[in-house]
Amino acid sequence: MDYVAFRSGPTAPRSGGFLSILVRLLAVAAAGIAMLAIVLVGIFVVLPLLLAGGAALYFYLRRRGRRAQSRPQNGIIDAEYTIIEQRDP
Repeated sequence: MDYVAFRSGPTAPRSGGFLSILVRLLAVAAAGIAMLAIVLVGIFVVLPLLLAGGAALYFYLRRRGRRAQSRPQNGIIDAEYTIIEQRDP
């Protein structure tokens, strides 16, 4: 076994062989394909879901706002009152 602590001289630089270059190119290609997949899923799946959810929330809040405007404000009931005075006998 060759441990770093027991080396007496500098190590030889890595050779840029065909296999090393091929592995690096495959790693870069795999990273590129993964990034492309993430972008496509974001554009064609996540973005339409966000737009649909935003539109649904807009219409829901608009409907609730219209309902709230048609109700009496601050819990005030619009009615007629009759005051009955009590007299001592």
